[in-house]
Amino acid sequence: MDQTDADRIARRYPAPALPRWTWIAVAALLMAIGTPWLLWSALHGANPVIAAKLVAYEVRSDTEVDVRITVERPDPSVPGVCGVKAQAVGTDTVGEIDIVLEPGTDRLETVERTIRTFKRATSASVTSCRATG
Repeated sequence: MDQTDADRIARRYPAPALPRWTWIAVAALLMAIGTPWLLWSALHGANPVIAAKLVAYEVRSDTEVDVRITVERPDPSVPGVCGVKAQAVGTDTVGEIDIVLEPGTDRLETVERTIRTFKRATSASVTSCRATG
């Protein structure tokens, strides 16, 4: 390979604007910041203050659905609220309620409520739970 070929290749593939060590330092910095955040968010999300699961639902009529949820609170003295919704065909929300959880003594609690709907429901689900105290 003669000098003109070497010059042509050098023009076509110039040296990078930033040296390789700069990218390694940026990656190390992002990892140093991202790893603790990832661990915190995983542990925070894995241990909710209140968790609920729909156990059963029964469509009683075109305007009512009975729901039964089981609520788990590691600290039963913490009051909270769980949102439950009823859905129709096509996942349209046809009714919603907030179930208020008073402080108690049991870690697991079963709660039954009736949701009033404006159209016949086909399913129900727990949308969220949060501590209020």
